Amino acid sequence: MKIAAFGHYPIHRPLHGGQRRVAAIARQAREAGHIFRYVPIYSTRGYPDGSPDEQRTAVPMALLPRLHDPQRREDLHISDALAAHPLIPGLIGELRDFAPDAVQFEHPWLYPLFAEALERDPILRRARLIYSAHNVEAALIDPHWRAQAEALEAALVAAADLVIAVCEADARHFACQPGAPAIVVAPNGCWAPDPEALPPAPLDGAYALVAGSAHPPNATGYWASFGEIPGFLPPRSRLAVAGAMTHLITTDPRYERYAQMNAEFVAPLGVVAEETLSGLLYHARAICLPITEGGGTNLKTAEALLSCKPVVAMRPAMRGFEDAEGLSGVHVADDPVQLRRLLRDAMTGAIGSQRRPEDVAQYGWPAQLAPLMSRYESLAA
Repeated sequence: MKIAAFGHYPIHRPLHGGQRRVAAIARQAREAGHIFRYVPIYSTRGYPDGSPDEQRTAVPMALLPRLHDPQRREDLHISDALAAHPLIPGLIGELRDFAPDAVQFEHPWLYPLFAEALERDPILRRARLIYSAHNVEAALIDPHWRAQAEALEAALVAAADLVIAVCEADARHFACQPGAPAIVVAPNGCWAPDPEALPPAPLDGAYALVAGSAHPPNATGYWASFGEIPGFLPPRSRLAVAGAMTHLITTDPRYERYAQMNAEFVAPLGVVAEETLSGLLYHARAICLPITEGGGTNLKTAEALLSCKPVVAMRPAMRGFEDAEGLSGVHVADDPVQLRRLLRDAMTGAIGSQRRPEDVAQYGWPAQLAPLMSRYESLAA
């Protein structure tokens, strides 16, 4: 089957969870024998490192000021910014030449740019329409824009032949939408660590790893879970904070107010290469998931589970991974006080983990995306 997928970020060098999920779907689809063509339409301000082929479909420089207008949302209004630009008719022409069996949208934001062609073009209207939902977008958006996001998401669900949900809760939400099609649940996952690899240690000393993107709920969870200073940690241990969430933390007045003390307890690493992340996971004393809100499921949870290290998580981090709560070394807290106690115990060795790779193989991408690959096969039949 030929699948054309559209998203609003490149995946050549996947860093945040959305990029990793799309890259994993593309890889698994190709390994299953499908022709999977992914086209990103994105801002180079947010993603300056797309491949040459990806940069070909980036938002033109002249439109970036409009796209990044502080009175608008980049994702919600990207279709408005591009509606009259010749980039889109060109892409529709390329899509027609490709003659896909299915057209898949990662998130709903780009759908309005192609909706009319998918409905009326004699070649494109034969393609199955797939909405690959990374979460319930309208539930996470600023209330000022919520109605607009709800309408967009509802229109795509009603037009789709298939909706991909990341968890059962999201699937139930989409199933209640008017005109909802078949829904497949394909949870988030990660790639299993190489058992033969021994990555170098990026940090000296004992540390608990906290990683996340610049998604605002990641910072919210950090402050709710750890407070202004993570002074509950045992002596000579730190929180290693990796990913784009680092900038949200270190530029916050709460961090800067106690900069000297935070320098003792926090190792801010920023966005790190894949090899560095592997080293951080391998050498961490514990993996902490201070997630207190948000939707969908979290790739960092799968990553933490597959590390086989002690995992200390706030309960919302286990959304979609509830069956893992009974595994060895998985410790779930219902409030920040309990999380800090559990994390301190993990850092001192009072609690540990006996998980084995075979205990958590079901959280790797091949297993998590297997239901989607099966549904692709049924669409192609």
